[in-house]
Amino acid sequence: MIMFKKLCAAFLALTMMFAVSACGSSEQPSDSVQTEESRIEEGVSGGWELFDNEANALPEDVQAAFDKASETFTGSELKPVAYVASQVVAGMNYMILCEAATATETPTTSYQMVIVYADLEGNAEITQVKEFDLTAYTEGENSEISAEKLAGGWEVAEDRSSVVIPQDAKDVFDKAAENLDGNELEPMALLGTQVVAGTNYAFLCFSTLQTDETINGIQVVTVYEDLDGNAGITNISTVDPADYNQ
Repeated sequence: MIMFKKLCAAFLALTMMFAVSACGSSEQPSDSVQTEESRIEEGVSGGWELFDNEANALPEDVQAAFDKASETFTGSELKPVAYVASQVVAGMNYMILCEAATATETPTTSYQMVIVYADLEGNAEITQVKEFDLTAYTEGENSEISAEKLAGGWEVAEDRSSVVIPQDAKDVFDKAAENLDGNELEPMALLGTQVVAGTNYAFLCFSTLQTDETINGIQVVTVYEDLDGNAGITNISTVDPADYNQ
C-alpha cells in the first residue's frame, strides 16, 4: 500500500504538470502522430482515434480455438489485437481483445472483448462479444492492481506473442515510463491517439506490480507528449476480465 501511495503521488504530479496542455486544445498534431493510412477512420468519443493494429499472432492453442470459433461466427469481422486472459472451466475460456468491423455499406470499427470457449473435444465457439470502451480507461482516477481484480478464476496471459508498435509511439512510451517505480509496464498494443496541444497515446499493457507479492495485471496506460517532445504518464486504469464475463 505504501508503494501504491507513492505511485499515486507520482502520477498526480505528472497529471498536474501536463493537464494545462492536454485539456483539449484543437492545435494540429505533432510529427509523432501516425499517418491516416495507419489508423482506423472511425473515431470514438472524446476525440480518440483507434489505431489499426496488425493482426496479432496468438499462442498456437489460442489461435486454433479462435480460428475454429470464427468459422461459425456471424457477427462483425473480428481481428485479434491482444490475448488478455484465460479461465479454466470444463475446457478453456480465452479472452481476446479484437478490432471489429461491421459488415455494412459504410463499415465502422470498434474494439470488442471476445470470449472464446474451447471444450475438451476440440470444439470452439465465441460465447461473448462485449464492447471495450477506450474512453472508460483513459479518464478518471488511477486504478490499483489487486488480487481481487482477477475474479472468477481469470488469469492474465503471460504467454503472449509480440505485436508491432510504431517506433515513434514506443519511444514516447519508453520516455514516459523511464522513471516509473514499482510498476513494470510492458506495452502490448497501441489502442489509440488523441490530438490535443500535443498528443495523447493509449497503450494496452501487461503490468507487474512489485509489492510483498508480485501481482500481474492488464492495464490501459495513457501517455501525453507535448509539442516540445516531453512525455509523461497521465493515467493508468486496470482492465478487469470479470467485467467482460457477464
